[in-house]
Amino acid sequence: MLGQYFYHEILRKTVIGFGTLFNGIEIRHDADDGASVSRMKVPLAYGPMQKFLAKIEQQPTLKGRPAITLPRMSFEMTTINYDSSRKASITQTFRSYNTGNLNNVKKVFMPVPYNVGFTLSIATKLNDDMLQIMEQILPYFQPGLNITLNLVSSINEKRDIPIILESINMSDDYEGSFDNRRAMITTMQFTAKIYLFGAVADNPDA
Repeated sequence: MLGQYFYHEILRKTVIGFGTLFNGIEIRHDADDGASVSRMKVPLAYGPMQKFLAKIEQQPTLKGRPAITLPRMSFEMTTINYDSSRKASITQTFRSYNTGNLNNVKKVFMPVPYNVGFTLSIATKLNDDMLQIMEQILPYFQPGLNITLNLVSSINEKRDIPIILESINMSDDYEGSFDNRRAMITTMQFTAKIYLFGAVADNPDA
């Protein structure tokens, strides 16, 4: 059984789905003329926040490269753990029927529940920027928010995946002396409750 190749891209789809939740956040400031408002979409990238802060610190020596500015958000997948509380059955396989062709039957190994941990980091220079970003995130998590993923495309297995907000930590990061660049950092820990599927067999009697 082990050694049979399959790849449903479930973890990849989960990472993309998680990141998509936060890629439309923006901040707004009153413009200098007092009559208009300036808008800025907050950049979002995959990777640890410390990597971006290190690049900001090194920017004076990075000639010719675009400046990395704040605010900025980053996220990364940090943990994968089996979730025994969601184990549904000891049955090893089930059959999936194509609604357009009932003769097209596939044998599917039962999905296994896993919890995937994510860290979302927010870095800003201004306190109001941080508050604007947080207020665009927190109301949606009570403490969970569902996203729908097509986990196994070959059998059209779509499921609602809960994304749970577990904790929030806020801190100030001073790089170098007290007078140097200041970064306010908020770190949010999330858990995505996913299912991993095994191989899909075209022959239901296999």
